[in-house]
Amino acid sequence: MGSAQLEQLNKYGMYVSAPCGISMYPMIRQGKDVVEIQKLTRKPKRYDVVLYIRGESQGVIHRVLYWKDDICVICGDNCWQKEYVKTEQIKGIVTKFYRKGKWHSICEKKYQLYVHIWTDGFFLRRPLFYIRDKIKNKLR
Repeated sequence: MGSAQLEQLNKYGMYVSAPCGISMYPMIRQGKDVVEIQKLTRKPKRYDVVLYIRGESQGVIHRVLYWKDDICVICGDNCWQKEYVKTEQIKGIVTKFYRKGKWHSICEKKYQLYVHIWTDGFFLRRPLFYIRDKIKNKLR
């Protein structure tokens, strides 16, 4: 995310993006899906997908696992490593996504079921994804 996109988010209160990368797969598929990000107006809560700024200007979209004091603990749906993000780094929340010709709200029951299964199962998914990544690295 560049400064122009962040400016659009601040000016209009929302931003539409076609994210790159595989960290939020299977929810967001690179080159196929689009997300709508609303400017942050409340403290993100567990299960929210947030946009935060990593480093100087890299925008990252990952899911909130929990809060630890004033630090938001997040992780991509296709990742196993937790990230610790300060509140001021979080700029927006994904409110809907576009897939197969249709917008889907994060309030839809099907999405909510996915979120709970995927996030609540993080303790199972984490060691499996760790092993998966170690095997991939050995094969390279």
